[in-house]
Amino acid sequence: MLVDAPADLLDLTRAQAPDWPDGDAAVAGTTVLAKVEPDGSARFSASTYDAPDVVLPPGLLAANGLIGTIIGAFVAADPDWICLHAAAVHLSDGGLTVLLGDTMAGKSTLATALAALGQRLWCDDRLPLAATGDGLALGLRPKLRLPLPGSAPQAVRDLVANRGTAQEGDMVYLDLSANGQAAFGARLPVTRLIVLDRALAHGAPDLATVPVATMVKHLVPVTFAPHLDPMARLMRLRALAEACSCETLSYGDSFAAATFLQESTAP
Repeated sequence: MLVDAPADLLDLTRAQAPDWPDGDAAVAGTTVLAKVEPDGSARFSASTYDAPDVVLPPGLLAANGLIGTIIGAFVAADPDWICLHAAAVHLSDGGLTVLLGDTMAGKSTLATALAALGQRLWCDDRLPLAATGDGLALGLRPKLRLPLPGSAPQAVRDLVANRGTAQEGDMVYLDLSANGQAAFGARLPVTRLIVLDRALAHGAPDLATVPVATMVKHLVPVTFAPHLDPMARLMRLRALAEACSCETLSYGDSFAAATFLQESTAP
C-alpha cells in the first residue's frame, strides 16, 4: 500500500517505471509512506525493514527515491529476495552479466554503452535477485550523467538525443524500450559477475579472474538484504559467486570497455 504520495510525485514515478503494475501487488502487501514536507522535500519510509526515513528534494530525485523505497519494501518482505546495487546486461552468453562497483565506478555508462552496441540492458542501478539466482528486470528508465565524455561514440550520443525522456541537473533518463531493454517482470539467471576497476587511465581494457571469496567481499557492501542475518547473507552471496564466472574489468574508457566486453562474449 502506498500512503500519502501526491499526484505529481506519482506521475513522475510512473514516468520512470512505466511498466509497473498499479495496485498493492507492486509492493507485496507492505506499506510505503511517501510524505511531502512543507518545503517541498519528500520523505519516504517502508514498513518491512527498520531504516531511517529517506528525505529527498522534489522532482525526479524524489521519484527515484520512492522507487528505491518500494523496491526495498518488496525485497525485505520475502526471504527469497535480495537486491544488488549494480547494473546488468544480457550479453550473448545466455545469462546476465552483472556490473559491480562503487558510486561513480561507471556502471550506468558502461551498461548504456553496451545497449548502444545492441546488447540488452537489464538494469543500470538496482537488480533484485531471487534465491534461484535469477535477476528480475524492473523496466526502470536508465539514467546517464552528462556531459558525455569526448570519447562517446555517435551511437551513444544518438541514444541521448533521441531517447532522452527527462533531465534534471546533470542526469538524463532514457527510454530504451525500443532498443530491447528488458521489460518489467523478465527473469534470467546471473552467470557472470564483473567488478569494475577504472584504474587504467590509458591502455586497453583487461579482464582477470578473481576467486570466489574475493567476489563475495565485493558483493557484501552492495547487497540490500535487511531481512537476512549476516551468515545467511554470506551464504547467499557465496552461492551466487560459485555459480558465476567472477572477474575484474580494468579499464579507463567506458566505450572502449563496452566494445571489449561485447567481443569477449561473442559466440
